[in-house]
Amino acid sequence: MKHIVRLLTTFNLLLIALAIKANDKGQVYRAVYELNEIYTYIGNNREPDISDERSEAKFRKDILRLELYPESSFCYSYHTWMTDSLKMEPNGDKIWDEMFFAWYRSGRSGERTYPHKRSNWLIEKNRLANSMTVYDFFDSQFYQYADSLLSPADWIITDSVSTINGYDCILATCSYHGRDWNVWFSPDLPWHDGPWKFSGLPGLVVSASDAEGLYRFELKEIYPVSQPVKPWVRKPKKTTRQKFLKENFEYLKQLDGGALSAEFDIKIDSSPDKPKRYRIGIEKDYDYK
Repeated sequence: MKHIVRLLTTFNLLLIALAIKANDKGQVYRAVYELNEIYTYIGNNREPDISDERSEAKFRKDILRLELYPESSFCYSYHTWMTDSLKMEPNGDKIWDEMFFAWYRSGRSGERTYPHKRSNWLIEKNRLANSMTVYDFFDSQFYQYADSLLSPADWIITDSVSTINGYDCILATCSYHGRDWNVWFSPDLPWHDGPWKFSGLPGLVVSASDAEGLYRFELKEIYPVSQPVKPWVRKPKKTTRQKFLKENFEYLKQLDGGALSAEFDIKIDSSPDKPKRYRIGIEKDYDYK
């Protein structure tokens, strides 16, 4: 099986190399990543402990798409795109409500049968303009803020090499927005890009995980697309990154376990003997007290 996977990966790399050699500058590729998260919540001690049962660490998977243009990219959650696409259709909200309440009345057990969001953020990167635009969402409102691209100077490229999912990779490390990251990239994939906000490496990110083991991105496939998805945000409210993170944190603090479960596709034990816990998020270089 591993030999077959390696042959398929080699074939994909050959197709990509041929496209680049043919000077197909307009071709857009889609890299598909799986994001595994452990949602941690902090109580009165303000520090999460994922080894403690009371930390209510919960697992969630997301599917991310990274639309790769020659000099820019767009990263988004497939599940969020599907949910928003349905709601933007005529009577889409009504259809979604019917699907949600059918699942709710069934006892809320088993896998959810209605489209529901995972990661809310949408991220545009433009290497020519050296800019990043982030769209994010809470409390029925889209927000927009600017962030800076990671550059080669932000990374430490190590001597460690490995083969991950058939790709020959090199390990790089960085500290970014409050977390330390270990990132494997492949020079065979000629994009200085990656899922979420990763950028600035001499090759596409294949795998990335933070030092606490709470977040892990892994490349699953890459292929050319003729109709890439573009940002679908309408009338976002402009803000700054840290202001957004702080306000989003304060909003989540107001939600009970049921609302958190419905919004983020995780199960929260909100029984009276459990301390209330608040989600920190993938970026934690803000005041979440």
